[in-house]
Amino acid sequence: MSNKILPVILCGGTGTRLWPVSREGMAKQLLPILGDQTLLQMTLARVAGNGFGAPMVIGAHAVRFTIRDQVEAVSPEARVVIEPERRDTMAAVLLAAAIAAAEDPDQVLAVMPSDHLIRDASALSEAVHIAAGSVLKSGIAVIGVEPTGPSTAYGYIKPGAAAKDGTSAVAQFVEKPDEARAEKLIAEGCLWNAGMFCFRAGWLIEALGAVEPEAVEHVTQAVTDMVEDLGMWVPGESFGKTRAISFDHGFMEKTTEARVAPGRFRWSDVGDWDAVWAESDKDAAGNAIRGDGFAHEARDNLIHSEGRLVCAVGVEGLAIIETPDAIMVAPREKAQEVKGLVGALKGAGRDEAVEHIRNHRPWGWYQTMDLGERFRVKRIVVKPGAKLSLQKHHHRAEHWVVVRGTAEVTRDGEILVLHENESIYLPIGSVHRLANPGRIPVEIIEVQTGTYLEEDDIIRIEDEFGRT
Repeated sequence: MSNKILPVILCGGTGTRLWPVSREGMAKQLLPILGDQTLLQMTLARVAGNGFGAPMVIGAHAVRFTIRDQVEAVSPEARVVIEPERRDTMAAVLLAAAIAAAEDPDQVLAVMPSDHLIRDASALSEAVHIAAGSVLKSGIAVIGVEPTGPSTAYGYIKPGAAAKDGTSAVAQFVEKPDEARAEKLIAEGCLWNAGMFCFRAGWLIEALGAVEPEAVEHVTQAVTDMVEDLGMWVPGESFGKTRAISFDHGFMEKTTEARVAPGRFRWSDVGDWDAVWAESDKDAAGNAIRGDGFAHEARDNLIHSEGRLVCAVGVEGLAIIETPDAIMVAPREKAQEVKGLVGALKGAGRDEAVEHIRNHRPWGWYQTMDLGERFRVKRIVVKPGAKLSLQKHHHRAEHWVVVRGTAEVTRDGEILVLHENESIYLPIGSVHRLANPGRIPVEIIEVQTGTYLEEDDIIRIEDEFGRT
């Protein structure tokens, strides 16, 4: 068995309660909600060293390039595994176990979400090592965090008989309770279920095979058929046959070999805007302000601005969230209801419910700045060394103006280098490509004109990301 614990970071959630900042197209773990780093990067930093091996990150296909870039920035030795489609957490955990077991069935894994916040990395490491030490032969150990109050947003664990290794048997898992029940659970010594657990890879394959044999069969085959693609690993298509169910419902509620290790650290799942306010720095009046915000005779508010000046006057206990295409205002105590709002927006057919105005691509990102009849204005940023596909359009022409960096432009076989304040015209039907040969991001303003301006009017001729 490897002496190092294998951290497995689950990166497939959608985080809709943090809308409009977090959306299915770019969820909260990939965003800098509480600092300069994203929640995923903060999670990776917590498991660097301290007896942990190189991490494995399990992520969603739609945001695979964003995941890869963020992982490489803080943990270049990590292995990124991309689910061909979302199948919930049981399939993701089983996938990590099957990959590890194929190399060493005695490898101990520590599975944890990518979107939680833990400030004390050493206390986390201590809890994980206690949990890992208790499962060297069999069983699964979950991390239980000492509650700081009667939260109705978390599940609870009722500990049973204590063992000499620092863990206790799990007497009962309790679903999210109401406030009265939560107070009673805390009085009985129950712990918050932090969604982190340790097990030996070979044991989990065997134990899950007893209750979900088809899932084990499908995922094992998917690992056999796994291929490398652009620095990431993609399981075979049989992964998609796996039943979509959470790991808690699919396995944890069925096993009799669960134990709990105490986590003596402050923990938050950053599950809503009230949780973000609780974890943010505040002024003397209790206002937490991120971005261009200002509070006047206001108390205990969260102001999050991604562009415009946001002012709060004479209000208390609000979450005021501004993004380029949506503004959300709610009492912080109603923060859990944002998920229902997103559902209502989806029902109304609003794209803002799911997609950001800023669209991330493997080469960088673009954002629509203005849109009218027969024209669209975009801001496009290309990473150093990256390039877009070689392409053409049937229905639109494009004008590019370089506002930062150096752009290399291919137009009908001719290669031109444009510097800041220079521009180029790309007529309808011209074969063109934009690339960044420099060391800083290149930024251009693109003006599209024509009869049809949607993204499906892109005919890709060459593409290093396999989209032709």
